[in-house]
Amino acid sequence: MGFFRPIFQARTYRHFVYLALAFPLGLAYFVFLVTGISVGVGLLVIWVGLPILLAMILAWRGIGTFERGLHRGLLDIDIPEPTVTFLGEGNLWTRIKGILADGGTWRTLIWLFLRFPFGIFTFTLLTTVTAFVVVFIASPALIPLDVVDRMHVDINIGTLTIRNWQPQPVDAWWMVPLGTLLLIIELHIINGLAWIHGVVGKAFLGSSAREREEVLETRATELEQRTRLAHELHDSIGHAVTRMVVQAGAGRKVFDTDPGFARESLEIIEDTGRTSLSELDRVLGILREDGAATIEPPVPDLTDLDRLIAGVREVDIPVTLTATGDLNTVPRGIQGAAYRVIQEALTNVMRHAGTATSVKVRALGGSLDVEVVNEPPEVPPPPRARGGRGVIGMRERVAAYGGISEIGPGLDGGYRVYVRFPL
Repeated sequence: MGFFRPIFQARTYRHFVYLALAFPLGLAYFVFLVTGISVGVGLLVIWVGLPILLAMILAWRGIGTFERGLHRGLLDIDIPEPTVTFLGEGNLWTRIKGILADGGTWRTLIWLFLRFPFGIFTFTLLTTVTAFVVVFIASPALIPLDVVDRMHVDINIGTLTIRNWQPQPVDAWWMVPLGTLLLIIELHIINGLAWIHGVVGKAFLGSSAREREEVLETRATELEQRTRLAHELHDSIGHAVTRMVVQAGAGRKVFDTDPGFARESLEIIEDTGRTSLSELDRVLGILREDGAATIEPPVPDLTDLDRLIAGVREVDIPVTLTATGDLNTVPRGIQGAAYRVIQEALTNVMRHAGTATSVKVRALGGSLDVEVVNEPPEVPPPPRARGGRGVIGMRERVAAYGGISEIGPGLDGGYRVYVRFPL
């Protein structure tokens, strides 16, 4: 049944429509391009040709979009629109150079010129085969016509000679199945030609492998920037906001009974708010248009732990810090990741537990070990989703440097964050 399948497939007839348009479109493209480019080149001596050529380039790129639509609608081949790099920032001359440097501009031009010989070949082949199909299938009906009626031939069979033999309709019925067979073969030819057009068209109208790789690299860089920005906002601003909320709650409870403590809480909130606004401005600097992809925002390191822990102690949470080894030998990137892990762990302590916490940092034996353990709260906090954004962020930071992490409830009911960075 595979031989007869093209008869019942709708795509066969869409392919026929595409191939039927190949010659008229190819001819129109050829005349338009040759005329426009010739006029533009001929008038370059008086500079009038330059805008003509630019208009021609934009025109054939627009025709390329139309051709991709034909491939999508009639050949079921989806050719993504190539990335337009010349419409970004810059003056007119920069954008013109972008047009000329874009490989898609010239691949589209080649395809539009190829459409003409492809169209001639397709038109000739299909017209010839279709003519034979029509003649073979319609032969019984054509013979009674006057032009056939006047056909008289002599037939010699051995010693028997039949003079002035005139063909009759019954003599042509054997040509009908032959024409039907040829019709089915023609449908296979149509699908084959459409496949060739689709493959060649996709090669010229789509992006090259190098261009696709560049697009993927750009998207990966943008994704990395967004992820880094999300981590920075979550860690720095989230920590500051949590600290402000805790201070505000404590000040509200003693506002009438201990005005001095409430005033001190408000001062801490004010100071933390200003610091977090400065931090927010720094982090959002990643999104600046002037070289945003190459900005490396300054990240605190392990030398800033004392200031971080002092801020947590201000909300009446006892925190002890134990540092072992020479932390100055730890690479800057790992120090920043370790700082953010400790910051997120202390933020969770303020948010969910509010109990005494120990922070241990050790740089020995070719690794940096960080452990943050808090005591169990007096009142168990309400259940929360396991592995929120903060925990995911800690694991991602550690994994980025090939480290390991153990994050979860401790045996005594507290919470333990342990990570190890290989040096």
